[in-house]
Formats: sequence, C-alpha cells, structure tokens
Amino acid sequence: MAIEDNLYAGEKVIRRFHPSPWSYWAWYLLAIFCVLLILPLPLGVIIIIWKELERRATTYMITNKRIIKEVGLLGKATSSTIYQRVTDIRSSQSFIQRLLGIGNIYINTAGGEGPEIIMRGIGDLLAVKKIIEQAWSESKND
Repeated sequence: MAIEDNLYAGEKVIRRFHPSPWSYWAWYLLAIFCVLLILPLPLGVIIIIWKELERRATTYMITNKRIIKEVGLLGKATSSTIYQRVTDIRSSQSFIQRLLGIGNIYINTAGGEGPEIIMRGIGDLLAVKKIIEQAWSESKND
C-alpha cells in the first residue's frame, strides 16, 4: 500500500522525498574500504545494498494538512502529525552534515516530550524546512 493511499479527503502532497544518500556516507565509505581490501568483498557489497534499501525504505511526505514519515521495507511503520498540533519546527546540522549539505528536522507537537517526527539526513535542509513552515503557517489561516 502506497503512502498516498492514506491521504485525507482534499489533502495534497506538497513534497515527497527520502533521506539524502550523503546521510549514509560513513556506511558507504566502510563498504568501499571493504571492497578495496578484497578480503571481505561480499561484506562491502552487502553493506551498500542494505543501507541503500534502508534509505529508500524511509519516506517523508509534506502535505497541505500534515507531515508523514513512513519507514520499512517489508513491514511498514507510519507516523504523522497534523499542523494544528505542531508547536515548533527545528533543524540541526553537525559539522560533517554541513559539509555534505544535509541535516535533520525536528517536528515538536503539543503534549509531546520530544520531537513527534524526526526527519534525518535531509538534503536541501533549509528549503525543506521552509516548505514545512509555509504549510504550517497556511494551516493556521484555514
């Protein structure tokens, strides 16, 4: 079942994306190192395939009504929050993430102790955060 099958009536997808491949740079580097050593060649290939499947199995979706995160290849776990519950949107970048042009977005909601949704390894971090903030702002006017 596609994530789009769970949209509300009148809900439109603004943006759909996966974590950036750069968010897995350390794993890819380890895999390349394994391949170059030739000893554990299958290990390097397995690491690359495993991490790429993991990356593609994580989907973030921004709609005009809510933010959705879906994780899983065989089994699926979906979490979402409507904009009316959002209290704060934060972003962070470590030094390495800044060099790679990626970062994390944290969506905090009313009544939650920590972030309701964490979007990790987001490419074009500021543009994605701006899209979320704009949709959040527009939902307040509805």
